[in-house]
Amino acid sequence: MKLFQRLGLGGDKKPAYEEPEEDQGGFGPPGGVLWTTPGDVLSDRPKSAPPVQPTMAPALPEADHAAPAPGVPSSHSDALQRTGLMSTDIAGTAFIAGFVGSCLVDSDSGLLLAAEGDGRIDMEAAAALYTQVVKAEHEVIEVLQLEDHIEDILITMHSQLHFIRPLEKSPSVFLYVALDKKSANLGMARMQVTKIESNLKM
Repeated sequence: MKLFQRLGLGGDKKPAYEEPEEDQGGFGPPGGVLWTTPGDVLSDRPKSAPPVQPTMAPALPEADHAAPAPGVPSSHSDALQRTGLMSTDIAGTAFIAGFVGSCLVDSDSGLLLAAEGDGRIDMEAAAALYTQVVKAEHEVIEVLQLEDHIEDILITMHSQLHFIRPLEKSPSVFLYVALDKKSANLGMARMQVTKIESNLKM
């Protein structure tokens, strides 16, 4: 027997298959072995990237608005203050026979102060263009050294009459009225424009 034990053939030899140990911690199947996950296995797992914090775009600098040129009104209210007008009501021009459109204009800046009409005439464009006409007429008076002032300017066309009247109390402002030539009465139109002018409070 001892000889057998020395040669590893003894009867006390442990069987090649060992029964699994009892469950020690409630992990794994009942009666199974305790399975543990090696730390190096966990370290090989991809780690989630940290959340990216949103970055705020830098605030854009505010636009630097250029100041208006000296003596030029920058708005409707500025023009009214400079000219001394307290009212720009020219609705009465719509009752003139042959009425097409009208506007009240500050000739120093070409600014449209009021307008009436059905859109047949672009009053913004008319205000800018007739401002040049009024300035040219003032230049004529100055160059020719005429001791006079503009009472009104009448432009006669094939189908229309364009009537321009600088205000007596504020010559830098003029009233422009476009009339249909066939149905207009120029004498009556002048009287009505004068009445409308008198209603413009200064």
